[in-house]
Amino acid sequence: MRTTASFNARRKNSKHAPLVGTDRFAACEPLELAQPTHRNSTRAPAWTAGTGELGPARVHRIVITGGPCAGKTTAMSKLSLRLTNMGFDVFVVPELATLTITGGASPGSYDVAQHVGWETAILREQMHLEDCFEEIAAKVSLPLGRHAVLLCDRGTMDVLAYVGKDAFDEVCEENGWTVPQLRDQRYEAVVHLVTAAVGAEAFYTLENNKARSESRDEAVALDGKLSRAWVGHNNLRIIENTGGFEEKMRRTTAAVCESLGVPGPRAKPHWWIVEAPSGLPADCEHAEWRLEHIFLKTSDGTESRITRKSQPGLTTYHHRVRGERVNGEHSVAERTLSLREFKALLKNADPERSSIKKTRKAFIWQNEYYLLDTFHSPPAAAGTTTLFVEKPVAETRSSFPPFLELKSDVTTTEWFSSKAHDSYQRTMAMAEDLALRRRPTTKD
Repeated sequence: MRTTASFNARRKNSKHAPLVGTDRFAACEPLELAQPTHRNSTRAPAWTAGTGELGPARVHRIVITGGPCAGKTTAMSKLSLRLTNMGFDVFVVPELATLTITGGASPGSYDVAQHVGWETAILREQMHLEDCFEEIAAKVSLPLGRHAVLLCDRGTMDVLAYVGKDAFDEVCEENGWTVPQLRDQRYEAVVHLVTAAVGAEAFYTLENNKARSESRDEAVALDGKLSRAWVGHNNLRIIENTGGFEEKMRRTTAAVCESLGVPGPRAKPHWWIVEAPSGLPADCEHAEWRLEHIFLKTSDGTESRITRKSQPGLTTYHHRVRGERVNGEHSVAERTLSLREFKALLKNADPERSSIKKTRKAFIWQNEYYLLDTFHSPPAAAGTTTLFVEKPVAETRSSFPPFLELKSDVTTTEWFSSKAHDSYQRTMAMAEDLALRRRPTTKD
């Protein structure tokens, strides 16, 4: 349960004491009502988010969430500065729960029914606030041809972590909401920063903040609930505490930049081929959906694909473009489409490239977000199951989920490393490699 003390902790500590070494965890930073940040016209950025690189100007919506003492406010500040310098107009949408508490709400004293009522009001008004910011961005940035980014301090699904599934389902039913609407359609990306209580325990302390109420165990439990609430989102990233705080901020920046399709540091991907499991363990919560990637005709060497994501109750559509090299790396941009936009792009499907169909299961294991894909097409890859995770640069140990049977690690294969950002070529190369492995050998 969110408490007045835990929220006041963030606003009372405008500065936090230095911690061991050079790293600082902005555990209890104040949550300020940030103003929209506009591009500095007197400074020419090295890379500009102009319409030539990212297409027609639009509003991008990204959630920054995480457990207590995760460095969320610092991350949003760093992101705001970086993206502004790259030519975006940046708007920081504040966490409404904090605003209501500073205005007199006292959720720590509420009974269960009152607390659910308060969280329901928060959810409803948080969506309204986000929509209001988007409307403002659309009116002040888009007419000038500038892309705008909404950095949302928490998002709709965070409420699930605080009220529990049963209460959340009731709230959704009463208001006519669905999980896919709240989770998948509102945000382009969700970045979850893991609490310092997991992996950076020395930086999680109550001593420098007498108002903080969560113990380490409580912080760990809450962090897990918050990350699991977003499992199933098309672009969820979990940022751990490996490599120090600055490395954590670097990986956060990389995740956001990649979702926007602009240059930024990347984490190293890890990819395995595994035996298709009959099911996942009961204690491994997961989301499941079907994907169909349809590749479009291009003439400039880029990869453009549209995706149909089907799950019970809703189908969503997405567009991904792998652009030309920028500073030695390919930019990758993704956005959510309406059905009309999807159908319009579908007319440009490349008849020479078959679609890729697969069932995806997403789950969290040891605070890392895994994608388990079972291919249905192309035929040469049908029945193959892969496991994918983006490992932090500072991570040296590859933790393989013990409930899956490893067949081969293909991370360092030439066809994977050289085609890691071109999903069609990578899949076809995988299918060709599998066909060669399955081919019976003949004796001379």
